[in-house]
Amino acid sequence: MNDDKWTMLFTPFRTRTEVRNTLATTLAGLTVIPRGAAAIPAEIEGLATGNDREVMESLGRIKAFCESLKGSDKKSVVASIARDMHELIAGALETMKKLPPEPIKPADLVAARQVRRA
Repeated sequence: MNDDKWTMLFTPFRTRTEVRNTLATTLAGLTVIPRGAAAIPAEIEGLATGNDREVMESLGRIKAFCESLKGSDKKSVVASIARDMHELIAGALETMKKLPPEPIKPADLVAARQVRRA
């Protein structure tokens, strides 16, 4: 798919959480490999999308994987899926940049305090 289709996917959302949830389900759909094809490598399997930082880290992981492909690997099914995943995550991040940060909930503050104490 091209960048415009991914951009259109995220256009109607108003919060970063909605973008991340759609990103997670779309990524799960992309990792379904046809029979006979190679499995998804561990480097790009299970990319995290729980918060903004995880999405940025996932983009870095997928970018590094795409850059590491050489020769005939660039034409494989897995490489094609990885390129789609890269475009998808990049489109999601662009949309997230346009959306305001989400308010911090009191429960988030309590969880942060508990982590610091541990």
